[in-house]
Amino acid sequence: MRTSPSGVHVLKLLFDRQQAHKMSFIHVFVVTAVLQWSVVTGEGRTDQLTLSLCRVWEECLETVIDNDLKDAEFGTPQAICGDFLDMLEKHGVDCGTMQDPEEETVDVGGTLSSLEPHPSDEEQQQEAPATTDDEDDRERGDNKQHPPHNHLGSTDDLWRGGYFDDCSEIHTAQAMFGSVASGVFSIKPVHVTEPVSVYCDQTTDGGGWTVIQRRFDGSLEFFRHIGAYQNGFGDSSGEYWLGLDNMYRITDQNAYELYIELEDWVGNVKYARYSTFSVGPGGDYILSVGEYSGTAGDGFRLLSSTNGNNGAKFSARWLDRDTYSSASMTEYYGGGWWYKHAGSYSSLNGPYFRHTDGFISNNGYGVYWYPFNNNYYYSLKKTKMMVRPTDFSTRVANRLGKE
Repeated sequence: MRTSPSGVHVLKLLFDRQQAHKMSFIHVFVVTAVLQWSVVTGEGRTDQLTLSLCRVWEECLETVIDNDLKDAEFGTPQAICGDFLDMLEKHGVDCGTMQDPEEETVDVGGTLSSLEPHPSDEEQQQEAPATTDDEDDRERGDNKQHPPHNHLGSTDDLWRGGYFDDCSEIHTAQAMFGSVASGVFSIKPVHVTEPVSVYCDQTTDGGGWTVIQRRFDGSLEFFRHIGAYQNGFGDSSGEYWLGLDNMYRITDQNAYELYIELEDWVGNVKYARYSTFSVGPGGDYILSVGEYSGTAGDGFRLLSSTNGNNGAKFSARWLDRDTYSSASMTEYYGGGWWYKHAGSYSSLNGPYFRHTDGFISNNGYGVYWYPFNNNYYYSLKKTKMMVRPTDFSTRVANRLGKE
């Protein structure tokens, strides 16, 4: 059965992004009615109606994430998008395989292969030993960001029609349509051309965190040149550095906070939280952080105008951007970081020393956050740096209040 002119007109209205968000939800109800008497042209085929329906699904997700839905009489986000999702499945609409013939490439097929997260290497280590090939790759410090594996299903494919900006949006989607869990996903921040594989921490302090740096076993070399630090290196399922360019794009699209989780060799876990965090554009990648809170101490030393890291340019191997004229702090500490002057209180990208190495001055500085235990030569076991929008908690509270 073909759609009537009135049905086509409704679909066109659905993609007018200039309409108010409230109207977008009304459109979703209308398109659900259209689906009840529309027929997809056949398995494996793509017609304009099917493509339009998949775009409506993406629009539904984006609208729910961006809109507080103050008009409760229109229904909850779960009910609105959930009913639409059920109708898509009922009519066999598989958005994961859709491709517009007028486009060379489409975003479907790259982002969220599933709401089920892919476990990290750290999590897998607790269940089974890593493969020999993975160990060899990590020992060489290969620079590669692997996308998540694809586990396709009719429902899961529907999530692959568009990328989310960060892990906070993935958390919102998980909360609406599935169980919230940490894992590896792909995101696509504003002005980033290709999807980026990241680890999403959905449990720490309410979740929504996009991990930008993680170390836990010393399998990845962090004493690298600026090109590696710009582009990122490692594997999002294991140890990795997300990349300064990606950090800039993420923190430029919204206001973000920073959460640093640290663990020593006897299981003590502490954290440092900064109310705001951003990385400047290419060239200098200047660090900007706001008020500190937490238990690990202020390793960025905000109260120091000379030795603090706030406002510092990023230095890397053979690229000295600190203000100390007598030596390169990157060479001194052994890893790329935001060094301003001599005497930094932190260097989380320093050499990974195992507990048995002995933390003495002859070994130099390791994975270093001085105020953790007020020891200049203690190298930490685990680090995790992650960011999320500063309004995340408010958005979650608003959403829960409307359910």
